[in-house]
Amino acid sequence: MSAKIKRGLGRGIEALFEDSGEKGGNNSKINNIFDTLPIDQIKPNSLQPRKTFDKELLNQLAASIKDKGVLQPIVVREAKGNKRSWQIIAGERRWRAAQIAGLHEIPVHIKNIKDEEVAIVALIENIQRENLSAIDEAKGYKSIMEKFSITQEELAETMHRSRAYIANFIRLLNLPIDVQKLIEEKKISVGQVRPIIGHKNCVSLAKIIISKNLNARQVEQLLKNEKTITHKNKTEPDINIINLEKELEASIGLKTSIKDNNGKGKISFDYKNLDQLDELINKIKN
Repeated sequence: MSAKIKRGLGRGIEALFEDSGEKGGNNSKINNIFDTLPIDQIKPNSLQPRKTFDKELLNQLAASIKDKGVLQPIVVREAKGNKRSWQIIAGERRWRAAQIAGLHEIPVHIKNIKDEEVAIVALIENIQRENLSAIDEAKGYKSIMEKFSITQEELAETMHRSRAYIANFIRLLNLPIDVQKLIEEKKISVGQVRPIIGHKNCVSLAKIIISKNLNARQVEQLLKNEKTITHKNKTEPDINIINLEKELEASIGLKTSIKDNNGKGKISFDYKNLDQLDELINKIKN
């Protein structure tokens, strides 16, 4: 992870421009350029963490752009292997809204930065700006870790977050897809679902949480009550079954176990040698 990225994260996107001389200097032929580019020559960034864009918010931004123009340039870099194509580093929402507004060109900062920096900048820009869903943020963290082979601790240091913060977001990806969608649709919050991560009935519990509008503390109490009921069912077997086991043990002379499930089940006998087995078989035959 580059030192420049680590220094820049806490101060926003602009801090990433300082070391490259974008406010003066002449480091490379495509650095430090403020220009306009045709919209159709600009492509989205595959490392963009935001996978869904709110249509209503995009339309609001498009109306503003149509009225006042794009006030802040988007940041792009030259696409690999194609000098007439550009990849978005930061500002995909503005680019999309500009298309809705009918613009044919858009103001840009052109930068020459590495894939690693692109991924980090795209993630930071989305976190700092318009609401990024918790699932998209989690996917962004995981993508960076996998693509650049870094640990949660290294990513946490880079993002100026605690390791626990990163770990808690990535744990959200262990939720069933149906529950992840509920988070993305803002039908349930991260705080509400965190207690049920890893639960075998996660989807059903999520629906209960939504229908009853339970807060995090109430969800924890719900799980506690569920464990109490389960434990009670396990520790208080049917007295009739217990008595029947004792009667069979007295009659047959072997330890007997009955497993009953709503009138269906099995009976097992413990024997210590073949003589006991033969005796059991004879008693059953007779």
